[in-house]
Amino acid sequence: MAVGLDNILAVQSAADNASAGTSITKVDEQKNMFLKLLVKQLQYQDPLNPLENTEFATQLAQFSMLESMNTMSENITLMTQFQNSMNSMEAASFIGKTVNASGNVISFTGAETAVDFALADNASEVRLTIYNESGTPVRTMTMNDVAKGDVSWRWDGRNDRGETVSPGRYYFTVGATGYDGSAVNTSTYANGVVTGVRFDNGTIYLQVGDKEVRLADITRISG
Repeated sequence: MAVGLDNILAVQSAADNASAGTSITKVDEQKNMFLKLLVKQLQYQDPLNPLENTEFATQLAQFSMLESMNTMSENITLMTQFQNSMNSMEAASFIGKTVNASGNVISFTGAETAVDFALADNASEVRLTIYNESGTPVRTMTMNDVAKGDVSWRWDGRNDRGETVSPGRYYFTVGATGYDGSAVNTSTYANGVVTGVRFDNGTIYLQVGDKEVRLADITRISG
């Protein structure tokens, strides 16, 4: 499902404003507390032993520093909001484009899905394992005599007992052994058209077919 740019920016803006409001409120509370303490100190100072000029100057300097911190905090917040908006626009621009990205996340929706990986050399055996979100293996498959290069295996969504798993996010790993018994380097990836965007704790994820990859993991774009 494609995510519109307006919705993306709205969600991002709401998150930014909530975070910024909390930060600025804390600084304002500290500033108000300082002013109240300073006024009370002036009201109740001993007339025969007033505050020394150096003490008063020090307190004023502290107040100026606090105001500077407040201004700096607001500027940093604005810069962060601007950067987040730019990232959101960049993510939205990927929708409809074909990308290649490293990653091993499968978004299983109930239909057969492709598990893609690459071998650096010919392998006598390849062992592919699919895990659920809690890290429990649900399906293990072994392939023999696999040529180097890109490999795609179709997962029917069943576990090792032949039962169809529940829709959700799954992960997969690949291990390969060469004909000489040594390990063969492997890499997992996703290749397809970007159909949606998701934000999670400041990280942008792209929906690529039935897989999900981080924006930072994109290695090639076309279309």
